[in-house]
Amino acid sequence: MRLKLIMDCNPGAVLPYNYNYQLVQIIRRAIHQVNPAGSGLGKCFNLYTFSQLYFEKYAIGKEGILNQGERVHWYVTSPRIIFLETLLRGMKNIRSLQLGDSTLWVQGAEVLGDPDIKDKMEFSCMSPISIACAGSSKDARPRYGRIEDRDFSEKLRQDLISKYYKVYDALPSDENLHFEFNKTYIKNKARVTRLVDFNGVKILGYMVPFTVTGNPELIQLGYQLGFGHKNSCGFGMVKIWYSQQRQDEAG
Repeated sequence: MRLKLIMDCNPGAVLPYNYNYQLVQIIRRAIHQVNPAGSGLGKCFNLYTFSQLYFEKYAIGKEGILNQGERVHWYVTSPRIIFLETLLRGMKNIRSLQLGDSTLWVQGAEVLGDPDIKDKMEFSCMSPISIACAGSSKDARPRYGRIEDRDFSEKLRQDLISKYYKVYDALPSDENLHFEFNKTYIKNKARVTRLVDFNGVKILGYMVPFTVTGNPELIQLGYQLGFGHKNSCGFGMVKIWYSQQRQDEAG
């Protein structure tokens, strides 16, 4: 299940490019408004991911994202309904989000059910997919996997199996998954990477449509919780990639 938050933003407002950390703080604040002690949430608290902000109309400026419309949409998803219910109540309480010098006012929300997930799905990214690899030494910064790495897809598969165990306290009966990233999209786009500054930490991710084939339970968990690492920092959220969208984005 996922939430679609609908917010008003003044035309002409400038929002920072790197807002992921601020959005995480807003989520924590909203949860705390409803449940200060975190009672009943347990390990649910980090089992979520969220999308980039979606603007009706915007322009890219030197100082940030220039809002040219009135509405901004934001999506949050989790396999834990209690988390989303708590977040929704908290967002209604806080009523506004502060991003840099700009304010977004929460006007409403929609609860979106999960689509029918089959053993072969095509997705596009609502936030970048990132794979963090351990550095060569104890104090080294993590290396972020490149989509051209031979083990990039395998690490996505292993990560989903690990998430499945964390969520359900059991291993999936079928661990089969295969990822195929859209080569035509990569070829036609000038840039498919995103380098996000998360409170001073640079995180590399990719915004590339892909096909995943295998166990529908694992695919569904990826849809609910995100593919790849750093999900609770706003990475790995996807949506179904429809045929007309494929034509538009590949052209």
